[in-house]
Amino acid sequence: MNCRDIAELAPLYSSGELEAPGAAVFQSHLKTCSSCADEMERQAYFDARLREIVLSDDIDVAQVNRRVRLQIAEVFGTHAHPNRMGPVRRRWTAAAMGIAAVLLLVSWGYYDLFGRRVAGVYAAAAADHRIEVVELQSREWVGDSGQIKALAQEEGVPESAVFALASGKYHLNRARLCRLDGRVFLHLVFSDGGQEFSVYLRHRDSKSLPAQSLETANGKSLHASDFNNEHVASFETPQLTFVVVTDQSEVAALNIARFASSVL
Repeated sequence: MNCRDIAELAPLYSSGELEAPGAAVFQSHLKTCSSCADEMERQAYFDARLREIVLSDDIDVAQVNRRVRLQIAEVFGTHAHPNRMGPVRRRWTAAAMGIAAVLLLVSWGYYDLFGRRVAGVYAAAAADHRIEVVELQSREWVGDSGQIKALAQEEGVPESAVFALASGKYHLNRARLCRLDGRVFLHLVFSDGGQEFSVYLRHRDSKSLPAQSLETANGKSLHASDFNNEHVASFETPQLTFVVVTDQSEVAALNIARFASSVL
């Protein structure tokens, strides 16, 4: 099992879904590879912080209950009051409500119960930016242009795309690989002469970015989302997935995305 295998199997290992033989080989690799061991430790910390950030928001429990009751009523095909159900049905309903509530509140994607949804990839990007850039957790980055090119090539991101973003008023400071919602992205940290922001690039695959289009810039549909104090904007080209996160403002995130849409 090599380092790339470790990166691909890490989510299964962390969730306990990796079968025993594979888990044993996985653990054996971690004992001999400090790089992978450090990355697993970082990912565990990241996952814990993401859950902490998600669950720190105030939740209207009554709103959750109403949402879950409506969903259960749809399954039953009736809006009957629970007290009119038989005892077995009431027990099933109570259990279903508990399961549904947990899924609503602790799922990878963050749900705003008033109708808005922050998808997992955006929530993960926002949390990663906060941990890595705002809080400046001690992590291994590369700043040399040759090393950044090598990281880009490793993930199938054209180096021309990386350095096109560094043209004009944005300066490329450093880069590393990270995992967002189960997929590996190239994390680039830029500055605008003052504050830093994060750009996440990945070769485009069959898993499209969620959310409705906010506007069209240079023939590309821009999406925007907020997660706590972080502002996210994104778009896709036929070759690339682009996500930017900044703690400045939604306008700043969209301006960066508009610029990126003109050069990618």
